[in-house]
Amino acid sequence: LEDQRQSIHSIALAEVHKYGLTAREAEVWLLRRVNYSYKEIAAELFVTLNTVKKHMKNIRAKQQMAMMMEEMAA
Repeated sequence: LEDQRQSIHSIALAEVHKYGLTAREAEVWLLRRVNYSYKEIAAELFVTLNTVKKHMKNIRAKQQMAMMMEEMAA
């Protein structure tokens, strides 16, 4: 279980760099990748649920942009 969690953490860190996430987006993304709910992320980071949703919206936009850039480069 610990190896799986470490593996997910490593993948999430690679994604943070790949998508150019801010430090706060990275915190949200790392928690999301280990299956925290939005509500749990909000509690863990002492932010509102809407703040978590906003960060996730920004993260998804950056992921989509990175995928479009990869497709254009291929």
